[in-house]
Amino acid sequence: MVKIVVACGSGVATSETVVASIKTFLEQHQVTGVEVEATDFKQLASVLHNYDVYVWLAKPTPEIQDICNREGIPDVNGVDILTGAKGDKTYLDLVAALLSLRRTA
Repeated sequence: MVKIVVACGSGVATSETVVASIKTFLEQHQVTGVEVEATDFKQLASVLHNYDVYVWLAKPTPEIQDICNREGIPDVNGVDILTGAKGDKTYLDLVAALLSLRRTA
């Protein structure tokens, strides 16, 4: 099971919206075996190691980026997922992150 975490300031409104968008995208493309959860940014450093992909809504801090680099966790800009600004291309980075996990497994 691949685990994706989406983090925003409170872990409620914005991150839950992105979680729902990602789940819908995965269902529409018949992708299974992926769990998507939201968390608040304050808890992220202590739980990030439990996830395979990090979707951010505010640019990662140096501490968070260091954890991603050290643990090999791809980080994906979730702002485009939230806004849908790039249309179908919005999810390309997420798909690339999921595919990179497949190659390293």
